[in-house]
Amino acid sequence: MGTGKTVIVTVLVIAGLLMLALSFVASIIVDNIDQRIADGCEDEAGTIGEALNLDEGQCQDGRDMRDKIDPFGQMIGYLGTTVLVISVIMVAIRKKQ
Repeated sequence: MGTGKTVIVTVLVIAGLLMLALSFVASIIVDNIDQRIADGCEDEAGTIGEALNLDEGQCQDGRDMRDKIDPFGQMIGYLGTTVLVISVIMVAIRKKQ
């Protein structure tokens, strides 16, 4: 059982680190979208263009995408942290035995 547990802990650590990396990438994407919205949609010309639908809905599409990515990235980050904590607990339990 020792080898199997080592493999499981290794897989959990790798999965946890990948999830944290995905969460970090999602936060970068959300920041990029926020910056593009601020630059192109929230100034005077952007507001007028959006009101007259000259932007063809791109500003709202950006906001919708941001609203979808942000909670997903946070959830993946929490899940990755949980997986890493579980792997640390498994290692601590194994060392006690």
